[in-house]
Amino acid sequence: MAGIGLSQVCFGTEHINCAAPQFGGAILAEAARQYGVNFWDTDNSYGSITQVAAALKIVRREEVVICSKSYAASAKEAEADLARSLEELGTDYIDIFLLHEVPAGSLERLMPGLEALTKAKQKGIIRAVGLSTHSASIVSQGADIPEIEIVCAPFNRQGTRIEEGALDSMRVALDRAHNQKGKGVYVIKTLGAGDLVHDVRGSLRWVLDHHASIDVYNIGVAALSELREDLSVVNEYFSRLGEAHHE
Repeated sequence: MAGIGLSQVCFGTEHINCAAPQFGGAILAEAARQYGVNFWDTDNSYGSITQVAAALKIVRREEVVICSKSYAASAKEAEADLARSLEELGTDYIDIFLLHEVPAGSLERLMPGLEALTKAKQKGIIRAVGLSTHSASIVSQGADIPEIEIVCAPFNRQGTRIEEGALDSMRVALDRAHNQKGKGVYVIKTLGAGDLVHDVRGSLRWVLDHHASIDVYNIGVAALSELREDLSVVNEYFSRLGEAHHE
């Protein structure tokens, strides 16, 4: 995705924000070392920066991919958020940095922030720039902006947490971004922020059925046992898909 080698499953770190930093860091490190989940998603507002920072003291920086985000509209705000992430994580670069939760109709006013992030990328401080949104129209608009390499949005079978546009609109927007515009796509709220945990297998399989438009699945977990359960579904799905292609 955007030329960055990362795992197909992303560890959403918001669910470990209550863990002691060393304990949360150990969970992340084991996720990477034992299960190959080397893509960690965090943000200044999640309260999980300390856990990710602790994990970075256990694994080598180049072994993992970190995504952080900013609500910034201005260049100054974007620069400040980036600087804060770098300092609190204890790293000199962020792999993926996103404009965060971009609401419908607001992308144009966020262009100064995007420009600042693009400049940081040119300096090697960021490896890839993108946006996250709960709006189908923003996914489509972002797909038309060359500087935006990655789009991130909620996607699950109930359409939970999609704030603008119906589920089908989001599906079409993600397909366009990925398959027509060549953007990296990763999806969040795959289990509906907890609304669909009564049927983890069925819910994940529904999202996986749309793999042609999706590079990475962000699955928020609080423990390695949950991660193992989710990975068993993902691995089984793609194993069967591979077998079907060879028949």
